[in-house]
Amino acid sequence: NWYADTRATLVDIFGEGDLPLVAKLLAATSINTSLKSNITLFRRAYYEIKNDLPVGDYLPNIQAQLRQVRAGGELTGRKINSFARSMQGDVNAVVVDIWLLRAFGEDRKYKRALSGLERSGGATDKQYTTIEAWVRKEAFYRHLTPCELGAMIWGGVRREQSGDNETRYCDFLKYQFSNLFNV
Repeated sequence: NWYADTRATLVDIFGEGDLPLVAKLLAATSINTSLKSNITLFRRAYYEIKNDLPVGDYLPNIQAQLRQVRAGGELTGRKINSFARSMQGDVNAVVVDIWLLRAFGEDRKYKRALSGLERSGGATDKQYTTIEAWVRKEAFYRHLTPCELGAMIWGGVRREQSGDNETRYCDFLKYQFSNLFNV
């Protein structure tokens, strides 16, 4: 129930009316970030937009997405769009990120120019389409929704390969937005 629980938490904290904005901001700030960092970046982006402040210092692709949201446009990129739609309740959206790529043995590595460190690349259009179709078909057979089967695979592979058992936004969001002393 990852997406259903996340949606319920977002509505509880921000209200139904702000759900589209909040989901887009969470998706936009999720690019190349950990779960905890995503919440921190989201808080800042939400504060900036609610207080009519300029877009702050983020990775260039996050800045571009945030400007797109502020202009009333849609997010760009299949993964980010699917992530925002899933958090808003679209049960047919499938998020194909590096964790799903790893689950299917499709993770592509590349070396970063400056650091020389290896990073995982995003899904190609063909990889995205193939994995998305598999998840939708398998979800049908298992009587699940595509977004939830995708979340189950994501959580399992992430736990197995990273050793991090924290895979849910809910507790972090509740803490971050209910603790007055948290900065």
